[in-house]
Amino acid sequence: MPAIVTREATPDDFDRYFEEGFAELSAESRHLRFFTAVRELPDDVKHRLRNVDGWRHAAVVAFDAAAHLPDHPEGKAVGVARWISGPSGPPELSITIIDEYQGQGVGTRLMDALLALARKRGVRRIIADVLRENTGMRHLCNRYNAVVQRSDDPTVVRYRIDV
Repeated sequence: MPAIVTREATPDDFDRYFEEGFAELSAESRHLRFFTAVRELPDDVKHRLRNVDGWRHAAVVAFDAAAHLPDHPEGKAVGVARWISGPSGPPELSITIIDEYQGQGVGTRLMDALLALARKRGVRRIIADVLRENTGMRHLCNRYNAVVQRSDDPTVVRYRIDV
C-alpha cells in the first residue's frame, strides 16, 4: 500500500527524478499527458518543465514514502502536478502519474496540494486542457467543480478550476 506524501517541487527534483519517472510512463500515458505518444521530450520542453519558480510555474511532487529505494530518501517519486502561466490568461494545469500508481488516489493528493499552493500564491483560476479520451483526468477535474469551457479543438475538453 503506497504512503503518498507531497511537497513543492524544485528544479533539483526535475534533475533527479524526471528521466526515471518518464521511463515509467506507458505510450498511452505519454499520449494522454503530452497529446502525442512521445518517446523522448525535446530539450526545450524539458527546460520549460524544469524551470519552476513557485509563482508563474509551480509544481508539487508526490512520493511513495513506503517504497524504500537507494538514493531516494523521500521514497519513490510517483507523480507531479503543476501550473504554468502563459503570456495571458490563467495558468494551465497538468498532472502526470506513473502507470503503476494510477487509480490509487495520487491525482487527488496532488490536486489538493497544488490548489493549496495556488491559493497561498494568489492564483485564483487554473485551466486544464484534457484529451476527451482521458477519463481519469476528466473525473479528477469534475471532482473539483471544474467548469467546462469552449475549446477550439474537438478532441480536447477545457476545464476552468476556480481555486
